[in-house]
Amino acid sequence: MNVTVRLGRIAGIPIGMHWSALIGIGLLTQLLAMTVLPTLVPGAGRTGYWVAGAAAAVALLASLLAHELAHSISARRAGLNVRRITLWLLGGVSELVDQPHDPDEEVRIAAVGPATSVLLGSVFGVAVTVVDDLGLPPLVGGALSFLATTNVVLGVFNLLPGTPLDGGRVLHGLWWRRTGSRARATRAASTAGRALGSLMVGFGAMLAMTGRLDGLWLAMIGWFVAGSANAEQQVAATTASLSGVRVGDIMSRPAEVVPQWWTVDALLGPLTEGALRHRRFPVTDLEGRPVGTLRLSDIARCSPDTRGSTTLGTLARPLPEGHVIEADTPVDTVLRFPPRPADLLVVVEAGRVTGVLTASDIARAVEVAALAEPVNR
Repeated sequence: MNVTVRLGRIAGIPIGMHWSALIGIGLLTQLLAMTVLPTLVPGAGRTGYWVAGAAAAVALLASLLAHELAHSISARRAGLNVRRITLWLLGGVSELVDQPHDPDEEVRIAAVGPATSVLLGSVFGVAVTVVDDLGLPPLVGGALSFLATTNVVLGVFNLLPGTPLDGGRVLHGLWWRRTGSRARATRAASTAGRALGSLMVGFGAMLAMTGRLDGLWLAMIGWFVAGSANAEQQVAATTASLSGVRVGDIMSRPAEVVPQWWTVDALLGPLTEGALRHRRFPVTDLEGRPVGTLRLSDIARCSPDTRGSTTLGTLARPLPEGHVIEADTPVDTVLRFPPRPADLLVVVEAGRVTGVLTASDIARAVEVAALAEPVNR
């Protein structure tokens, strides 16, 4: 998931926010200010409801972050690499570069998130009692009561047995331990996730037809659960077909690179003569190291009268995090965060550009691997 706002690092783990999380905060604030808090604490002023609602919405987002941090810190303690944590509309995602080494490790990493949410719910519940004892405004207690209940519900909900929920990870670990097969465990957890998601969509639709707007929210979550479970099964199948394959085995080589000191006019010659046939190029420095990427559309924005003085380095796009990979990187690592159709991953050996990897390269490798599989008759 692409990060819209970078929030910094916690315990060395990059934290980011997708734009949809901002929409979620806004919708939750409105729900709290106009419905939940007036029901819990009647008679408070309109301004108070909105201030308390906004504070509770942000606090819930912080609770979701704590949930994901628990996953990530547990994974790092197990020796796994964590790419980042991203907050979005339906919660948060801990992006692990590596997979757990054994079933018990996977169960521990998965279970610590819901446990953290339930613990936070208990802390907020105790805070409600403290607020009452101190005689603070009832609206504060109402917001804390919402946070207590919601965190406990989120913790329990995440334990439902189906991918991509934490309960699905627990199920995956337990089935992996029982069968000794990671692939069979993935199929079982993904199947459970699709079934769970379908039930949620159906139940949510029934609620919506009776006028319950929360049914639409439940249906949307169910759609996400079912879709994610299906996507994870597909990624697992693709990963299995490319087991043992390295990025250098499937990348496009040699890479068509352009030096950063070239001017736009210098590039137009090879382009028009057909020496360079691609639409995207890695831009390199004097040592052949990647410094960015360039698209033909970037060149088209350069006015004709400045093409003789504009260098490609000034037009190059910065390389996003994770877009430079070593040639000996296992392909299954890349598949955990696959490139989009417009992405260009720059492959390096000893720091120098040696090839590029695109979504088309991966798709071709999958098709070739499928052709090599025996046909069951």
